[in-house]
Amino acid sequence: MTQIEDMKNEKGAWLFVVPVSGLTLTKSVSEEISIDKITFVSRSRLPRVRKRLGFPVTVGELKTTKMSSGFFEVSDVCAVAKLGGIGAVQEKAFLDAAKDELAILSLSQLGYARRRHNACLSISSENRPGFLEYFMMNTVKRSWALQHRLSGRFNTLVLDKKWKKYQKFSFFYELLRLLNGRYNVTSGWKRDIRNAAVLAGQSQSSSDLPHAFLWNMIAIETLLTHQGDSYSVALPKRVEAFIGWTTDWSVRNFESKIEEVYKKRCAFVHAGKSDGLRIEDVLFTDVLLVNIFYNILKHISMFETKEKLIEFSRKVEAEHVLGAKPNVRPKTVSFISMRYSDKDYENI
Repeated sequence: MTQIEDMKNEKGAWLFVVPVSGLTLTKSVSEEISIDKITFVSRSRLPRVRKRLGFPVTVGELKTTKMSSGFFEVSDVCAVAKLGGIGAVQEKAFLDAAKDELAILSLSQLGYARRRHNACLSISSENRPGFLEYFMMNTVKRSWALQHRLSGRFNTLVLDKKWKKYQKFSFFYELLRLLNGRYNVTSGWKRDIRNAAVLAGQSQSSSDLPHAFLWNMIAIETLLTHQGDSYSVALPKRVEAFIGWTTDWSVRNFESKIEEVYKKRCAFVHAGKSDGLRIEDVLFTDVLLVNIFYNILKHISMFETKEKLIEFSRKVEAEHVLGAKPNVRPKTVSFISMRYSDKDYENI
């Protein structure tokens, strides 16, 4: 074993730091935001809060060592956590958690930004934008061209006053409170909401159409269904429980569209068929997700378990069947409409 491997196999109180790409923290959020065990902090704020975050020495002292002389200048933001146990085990736990919490932070772009303008948040430069170059020739006319374009995402998610204002209106701060243990929900339901948030956030960061679509669909299923459900039947009914009262539901044929995207999901998962997927499918599932997250998290006291959400859906359906006056759905249930331009359908 090397000296580093020996160190990793020791038990201890471990401090982990990793640079973050695609994220800017401003004074509007105090240049810091915490999600579960991970704290994201700006480079300028880090020296002022290092004791609270578990640094036994100053950042200035660390910068003087040969090993880390330039490390703290790599990015404007870093992810920090302090974990106890065997170093090698906690190393993996930290890196996995940092990726997941960045995905959750990426979810804040849902409804806030145009998907085609979204940032891709990553640790270090793991998802660095690339460069695509290829040659094409018309062999009949002997005309040719060398094509090249940038690929990936280049924008930065800026947590500023505008971002904070939107998130207070939307569901993101309620999501953080839930993940940080401030709501009384069952552990299984909390885990499902967290997993759905990670998947939906990964979708928001992705510029790959099939992956973005599949992550959205699995996130919707994770939030609304139990194992053993007939998903093709359950999904439209459970979405309708939240937004079936809107004009959009009937005018835009939401029920048939949900059935259609579910068929495309099955064709992709079970037969590898992705040629039928369209950008409008991803954007439609974005609309579903923003409304599902919003209405669940804004009414989390009603939905302390997934079973209560499913029961709510059944009661709304029963009202429809019986023609009874609507009484189950609270008046605070809302619909967030997302309108798209022609350019939004050109790429994600």
